[in-house]
Amino acid sequence: MSQIKIETITAVHIGSGNMLQNNTDFVEAKDGEYSMLYIIDPKKILKLIGEVHLNDWILSIERKDDTKSFVTRFAPTSKPSDYSLRSITNFAKIRNTDTLKECIHNGIGLAYIPGSSIKGAIRTAVLASLAEKIQNKELKIDTGRTDKNGIHKLNATKIERELFGGNPNADIFRFIQVGDAYFEKGCEIATRVINLNITHKNNLVDNSKQQIVEAIGIEAESSFHMKILNDYYVLAKKYWPQNDVKIAKLGNLPTEMQSISSLFMLINNHTKQLIENEIDYWTDLAEQKTGADEYLQNLDEILKHINNCSQSKECILRIGHASGWRFITGAWAEQLNNFKEVVVPASRPKNFNYEEYIFPKSRRVDEDNFVFGFVKLTILKE
Repeated sequence: MSQIKIETITAVHIGSGNMLQNNTDFVEAKDGEYSMLYIIDPKKILKLIGEVHLNDWILSIERKDDTKSFVTRFAPTSKPSDYSLRSITNFAKIRNTDTLKECIHNGIGLAYIPGSSIKGAIRTAVLASLAEKIQNKELKIDTGRTDKNGIHKLNATKIERELFGGNPNADIFRFIQVGDAYFEKGCEIATRVINLNITHKNNLVDNSKQQIVEAIGIEAESSFHMKILNDYYVLAKKYWPQNDVKIAKLGNLPTEMQSISSLFMLINNHTKQLIENEIDYWTDLAEQKTGADEYLQNLDEILKHINNCSQSKECILRIGHASGWRFITGAWAEQLNNFKEVVVPASRPKNFNYEEYIFPKSRRVDEDNFVFGFVKLTILKE
């Protein structure tokens, strides 16, 4: 079992599924020079105000009154830290109507990146890297299903089965174990997500669909365990039924996945290609429109991290929410000859409204134009 260090190069958001309401689920307050968001603990508020004032509290919530002022009425010396579960360093200007997209925490309040998320990001990198070996990929993309609007829903199951195995039970990723990475308390930040969006306007910055997200901040460190079960795979391959049509074919373990070192090399090369393609595209666009300069500078910083990785010992992996279609999917579908005719309409709702624009036409970034979700992995112990 190898121990892997994980360090955030940019902020990382793995969502809990919860949307927190300003002044109901969290409050903002100053802590010295810093703005902090405090996640409210209802039990602590009830203890401070007393059960006799429970109805007053409910009415206060319905009226959307200021929570800090309400608690202070019954507990004059209290501070938000006295009735919160945890605090978040805030880098966004909070508005009354804002909601906070919460990141996932464990039972004792530690932000973490689940092993399943790390494994999923690795799977995407492997799929994108190996997909070019698949012949006649266009014929293996299932476009049979449609949604309520008649838009075809894509399904790449046939390609995944060809690369990884005939069904989940025969999937080679069953032979890769990845643990959770738990981070220290206080690593969380709140930041506003905006878009860089290609429209008829000259400026690429688009503030129309903003969102406040909680994320694990930059330069946070943790570790997790990872293991490739080569011995188990060899045994499974030896005894797996070969000619029984009722049993799915066990996938072949690629050379690139037979050691963590070789897997890291694949991941780093994949991420490098993504970033270089992104830089090329936005460099050309920056000659026509404004607003991409900071984004390009930040991409250059990520590329430096990639190029500085020690071969076979380190890699940069893209993971989590809010980094755009190309980074989330690995952009492997762009290899398809029918990408524009099939993939784009299925991936972009109401594509007919945007056919004049390249796909994807927007990127999710924070207000400083940092893209989310890049981490550095380092083998500490094999």
